[in-house]
Amino acid sequence: MFNVLDNALEASPLWVGLIVSRHADDLIVEVVDSGPGFEEAMLAEFGKPYTSTKNRPGSGLGLFLVVNVIRKLGGTVTVRNRTEGGASVTLHLPLAALSARGHNAD
Repeated sequence: MFNVLDNALEASPLWVGLIVSRHADDLIVEVVDSGPGFEEAMLAEFGKPYTSTKNRPGSGLGLFLVVNVIRKLGGTVTVRNRTEGGASVTLHLPLAALSARGHNAD
């Protein structure tokens, strides 16, 4: 989650939005910004390692890890450019994935 917020803040230092909601048994977290948005090539390759426009060593690993952790927990990550400008990254995560597995509530 912090990787997504950090990237949004880097793209849009003056404003980042965070929308958290629940739909049925899913937690939905959307991070939006007012930056330049994603390049088309980035949208097509989102979540792949080392896919970044930052041109620094290790760039692109944060989002790669976010996508893989969310998928392992049974969720999805979607990205898009907003019609009003900026980008949106949405995490859908089953609430059951957030519960303490095997936790005994005695």
